[in-house]
Amino acid sequence: MTGKGIATYEYKNDYFYIIIRETPEIAPGSHVLCCGINMSRFDPICWGKAGICSNPAFKGLQQLRADISAYAQKTGKRTRSAGQFPCGPITPPVGTGWYRETPLLIERAAPIEIRKMLDFSARDLVRTVLTVCAPDARVPAKLPASAEMQKFLDALNIKNFREAAPSPISKPNGSKSDARDH
Repeated sequence: MTGKGIATYEYKNDYFYIIIRETPEIAPGSHVLCCGINMSRFDPICWGKAGICSNPAFKGLQQLRADISAYAQKTGKRTRSAGQFPCGPITPPVGTGWYRETPLLIERAAPIEIRKMLDFSARDLVRTVLTVCAPDARVPAKLPASAEMQKFLDALNIKNFREAAPSPISKPNGSKSDARDH
């Protein structure tokens, strides 16, 4: 598209990012959702709340992809995996605490609909994570600016979160049974 910029809609802070980029190279009206979380930033909120292999922030990001797909489909849009789309150049690098989800292609969406999806996505991700990690916390009804959302999440951090978390699941002292005995 000579002479015309590619629209990018973003909501990002030190905890998570949601980027929806126009993809005219795929099809007119198509956009790709790139999203990720910083696991280490969510640890002071989530540590020890859900058990082994059940990080609520990680699960929230996975659920987000399904939720945004359902949201888009309810408004007549089509979604599908965009696994080959290179989100790397527009997102934080993986391996520095960041985990990213497979990109999602959203087809036949106008810019106003994409803005609504971005708003929905940010609130949905935070609500999903906080349902487990801070069930009494209330996400603002109107989505705050990303810097304000970061302050909101910072306020939920638990000091010395590793020490404050319950101990891992273990056998009672003196117990000799294990999984093979059952």
